[in-house]
Amino acid sequence: MNSNRLIRLVLLLALPAALLACEDPGGGEGPVPGEELVFLRPAPGAPNLTTYDTSFVAVAGQDREIRLRYTNGGECLRFELDKDALTQRPNGTRMNAGDTITIRIRVVDNGYFNFEFQPAGLRFAEPAELRVNYQFAHPDFNGDGEVDDDDEDFEFGWWRQEMPGQDWERIGGVRVHDLTEVRADIDGFTRYALAGGN
Repeated sequence: MNSNRLIRLVLLLALPAALLACEDPGGGEGPVPGEELVFLRPAPGAPNLTTYDTSFVAVAGQDREIRLRYTNGGECLRFELDKDALTQRPNGTRMNAGDTITIRIRVVDNGYFNFEFQPAGLRFAEPAELRVNYQFAHPDFNGDGEVDDDDEDFEFGWWRQEMPGQDWERIGGVRVHDLTEVRADIDGFTRYALAGGN
């Protein structure tokens, strides 16, 4: 066998392994269909939120913070916008210091930690911080019907969905166990949910 045929044979044998290594197993960073995720949901008896749909006016050049609270006073969601974050509107027009934009945060489904931020397409020059406290989440994190050690090992975090019906993509974040919080820096508005790979 000449050296060229040997090289081709080696490449052909190596190709399936290389293709396999590129595959996303579904529990990676995404994008994955929603049915491959387990979405965190409130525990039975968890307090309601004081509102499931809120709006506020953000001003370019000013820090802004908004919180969604439970009826017992506990915090569910905190969104912090840096004063340098707002530089342009979703249509691309420039925002100058003092310009305003109305921001809306809506709970998509009050059976899950799933939130929609509007206006869609708004992007930030400096990332905004998003935090959710999951102290009232159902302790069966992995959704297998049992509360056990597997739930403690279940990895969950922030996932983003650009448009309803599209796949979800994992975004970087930090889970602070002592505070029962998941935090992430986000660069724009869409849907965000707490979930883990199925």
